[in-house]
Amino acid sequence: MSVSDKFLKNSSTLCDCALDDSFIDKSKIRYIVDKIPKVTLRSLGEGDFKNGINKLIEFDTSEIEKQSLGKILYNKTNSVKVPAVFELLCEIFNNTDYVARLKSFHATTEDYYNKVATNYGLTRDEFRRQVKLFLPYAKLERLYQLCKQESAADIEQAALEVEECILYPQLYREECALILRNIYRSEEAVLISYDVVPAQGLPGHLGQYFKIQLRARIGTEMKTHHLFAKAVNTSNSEVAEFSLLPYRKERFFFESLLESCKELGMEGLTDFCPKCYFVSDNMLIFEDISVEGYNPWDFHIPVSYNWLSATVRKLAKLHAMSIIFEERLSEKMGRTVRLDEEYPEGVREASPHDDDGEKYKPLRDACRVCISEYCLSKFPEVPKKLQMDVLKEKISNACDMMGKVKLKSDKIRNVLNHGDLWGANIMYREDKDTGSSSTYLIDFQMTRYCPPSVDLMFLLYTNTDRATRLKHLKGLIELYYKELTQICRYYDCNIECIFKFDQLMESCREIEPAAICVAIRYCQIMLMPKQFKKELLSDNERSRAFFSGDRSRELEKVWSYEPLQTRIGGLIEDIVQIYESEI
Repeated sequence: MSVSDKFLKNSSTLCDCALDDSFIDKSKIRYIVDKIPKVTLRSLGEGDFKNGINKLIEFDTSEIEKQSLGKILYNKTNSVKVPAVFELLCEIFNNTDYVARLKSFHATTEDYYNKVATNYGLTRDEFRRQVKLFLPYAKLERLYQLCKQESAADIEQAALEVEECILYPQLYREECALILRNIYRSEEAVLISYDVVPAQGLPGHLGQYFKIQLRARIGTEMKTHHLFAKAVNTSNSEVAEFSLLPYRKERFFFESLLESCKELGMEGLTDFCPKCYFVSDNMLIFEDISVEGYNPWDFHIPVSYNWLSATVRKLAKLHAMSIIFEERLSEKMGRTVRLDEEYPEGVREASPHDDDGEKYKPLRDACRVCISEYCLSKFPEVPKKLQMDVLKEKISNACDMMGKVKLKSDKIRNVLNHGDLWGANIMYREDKDTGSSSTYLIDFQMTRYCPPSVDLMFLLYTNTDRATRLKHLKGLIELYYKELTQICRYYDCNIECIFKFDQLMESCREIEPAAICVAIRYCQIMLMPKQFKKELLSDNERSRAFFSGDRSRELEKVWSYEPLQTRIGGLIEDIVQIYESEI
């Protein structure tokens, strides 16, 4: 009889009660602490290990209840109120050895969820949160039992696992075993050890980032896997609230959409981004492509043509995946399928937009005034045939269009857009000897369903200087369409029947002024001197005044900074030229 089947027999006696710490026998913990000097730990000293255990048993119910755990189920026949998930975990630890447990842990807990917990209205995420909450305490219980038996080798392993819970609360050993299974698509790899450290110096603002090393044995061979994790930032409630929808969108992208693509025989179309090996309600874990020489481009330096051509090809693959997925799923379902109708939450707009009403109006107004008045006024040397008030009105209207161009169009086939293709979200590698280059797209938190021109024009205006645009803009759009055509042809899809090149060009021209305004909006912030930007964003009062008030006050302090002034100047010249060509 399996562990979950044993618990299935007792599931009729479950009820839900308020969570408290009565299941933690603190006398057992004191017994463990007394035994600690006899145990060799991997990283922590004796004092730190004791302090870590004592911190674990400081069971702050009010804080834990914020984790959205759902119903806490108890077996009402027990004399002591012990959570059912905690009992399940203890049973797993008591009835399996280390290797067998790691191989079967995920399957056993998921089996219990499917057969028992789901009957009580628990969502899968709620159940998994409970597993993660109670896992350290089940490991402490196992360590106590082994200390009583004085089994030295087993005590050592159990103590190491408790130590990991103290050191790495973000990621437990059982989750690492699941990652290895996803890497190898089998259970042949045995986890030996792992480390988690914060990733430093990254440009992202919505999450927390970690580097992970997994050391595993495959047969007689030892291997180290380098991984990168991004998690919801729970330390700041405002940031956590703002980042929740973007995180859910990225989770949908990797957990649902890419997996569905693979099921439809499209795995070859998913290599525009790093492989994702683990998904939870608050963390995504990827292969760490930085160890292969991939890095984000310094946004303060305009990108090279090699960077652009490599990125345009990957963008074409993302958009081709969207089109081919819809075509194949339509054929399978016997009806027309569109992503926004099939997965509305997965592609719902995550950035502030007009439908938010008054909530983000100050932000939109501040951005419009800064571009159409302040930035325009800083370049009197740019030739202007139009009257200044007419030009201001046109640019102001283009700013208002920034939110509208991100919406679904009825003029051209819509595709899944990345939504945030500035330099930090493209990882780039160039071979200095051969000149060959390649990129990966990362950070799919702002995906949306809209014309392909939105991604394309944002990419080409935000990351370049004017000289590059004058020389290569049209050619890069042509390269995009050529690549899109070839990819679709390989998958028996005729892009000419989806949209023609002339339609793409018309769409690019239509959204071009708004794309330029979006590029200026990014440059206002991302091209500030790095230390100045860091200080601005870390000061809540200053940053609030900047984003929702008079932006010129802060920009004026750094206007002499050459990358900021030159890039915005080129964009102003572009938009002026577009409007003057209409005369």
